[in-house]
Amino acid sequence: MNGRRILPPEGGSHTESVRRGLVPFLAIAAAAAILSFRPIYEPDLWWHLAQGREDAAGRLVRTNVFSEAYAGYRQHFTPWLFDTLVYGVWTIAGGAGIQIVQLVCLAGTLLLLFQACRARAPAWSAAAVLAIGFFILEPRAIPRPHLVSFAAFSALTLLIERAVAARSATPLRWAVPLVAVWSNFHVECVFGVLLLGVFGVAELSWPSSLTRREAARALVVAALSGVATMANPYGWGLLVYLYENLSVPRILAIAELQPPGLPAYRAFYVYVAMTAVVLLGSLRTLRLWEAAVAAVFATLGVLHLRETPLVLLATAPMVATRLGALAARGIDPRAIVVTAVCAGLALSRIPVRLLFTEFAVGSAAVEPEQFFSARAIDAIRARGLKGPAFNSHNLGGYLAWQLYPQVKVFQDSRLQAYPPEHFRGIIAASGSQQDWDVLVAGVDWAVVSVPRPNQMSGTGRFPATQWESIYQDQAMEVVVRR
Repeated sequence: MNGRRILPPEGGSHTESVRRGLVPFLAIAAAAAILSFRPIYEPDLWWHLAQGREDAAGRLVRTNVFSEAYAGYRQHFTPWLFDTLVYGVWTIAGGAGIQIVQLVCLAGTLLLLFQACRARAPAWSAAAVLAIGFFILEPRAIPRPHLVSFAAFSALTLLIERAVAARSATPLRWAVPLVAVWSNFHVECVFGVLLLGVFGVAELSWPSSLTRREAARALVVAALSGVATMANPYGWGLLVYLYENLSVPRILAIAELQPPGLPAYRAFYVYVAMTAVVLLGSLRTLRLWEAAVAAVFATLGVLHLRETPLVLLATAPMVATRLGALAARGIDPRAIVVTAVCAGLALSRIPVRLLFTEFAVGSAAVEPEQFFSARAIDAIRARGLKGPAFNSHNLGGYLAWQLYPQVKVFQDSRLQAYPPEHFRGIIAASGSQQDWDVLVAGVDWAVVSVPRPNQMSGTGRFPATQWESIYQDQAMEVVVRR
């Protein structure tokens, strides 16, 4: 060959590298799309839009302006930047725009988490963890501010992995501006501070990834991040809101503040068990900070279903690293990935066929007609109904979005925006018709949820002898006092 080296065709190896690099991005985009473009029931979306409308008009929401009886009742904190964002997106692209926001947040979450796993594990191992993680995120994949928290929390996990790789706290410095911005989107920025704090304290107590000096720097970053949670228009109000939110179960049995139940959250419990097995099975390489982070966030997830995704977001790199080590013991990586995918499908909360076939875009997805009725709103407007009204708990945000300021609501799901005795009074009055009549003595009309009867809905408490039904469909009934 005359001493000459034969080169591969120009661009061949580069093309293969690009192809392999695109596969994770395409898979993540597809997963985020599956979770975003489907029918959902999310009554909170509407008061987020209503608050965003107020914020965009320069009237930052600080009191319960949508309430008839408690318009002056303080709101210590609102996710004002998320509310303003989704309102702006809605005005441009409607329901489809909301779904795109959700897709971006979820894709960002999965991509950041994938990169965090790749710091210590191969791509196939990261893919195996995310295959199960998809089904942990699925129940919470709804258009609410916690979507931003998912992405921000994953970013913190990535920063910690980079700090571990560099054996330096320097990469963590980006946590402070991240938390400062995050505090304007969602209250769960405090869990990001908790993650940093647990990592720093554990490393200071038993150094394994950082020196004690670097661990002390990590704790300084955690402290500064704690201060950064007040970088929002409400300041300390964020912490007051969090405290009040934790006390909600004393008033109402809100599902997201209850322990995750079976079988709906079986993917979560299987993941927690798997995490425990792989961590305890590698005690010689287990680091104190890993054990502490896993224990703290698993406890939070077991206590409150709203925190179940945080377990995945905090521990995915640890699990991926241990799965990656299995290949060194002779286990075929492809078998691990296939097993993870099959396990995820078997653990799906909803039938797999529906998960991958039932798609919807726009209003048909975010405003399902079996729960929210635009025709009922038209009937209210046509009748010219104003003044005091009763509404079911799940319809308060929808009425605030559609009819405020002409109509103010009796209640909605912003539980911290009302005095606790308001909801206690509704629940108590639901026990008898006489007590209910006293409760609604000051209202002239009502909007009742048809498919969601409960103590807060008023279903069956507006008898035809006293009230006339002027409109009803499968979602809502409108009645006026005779």
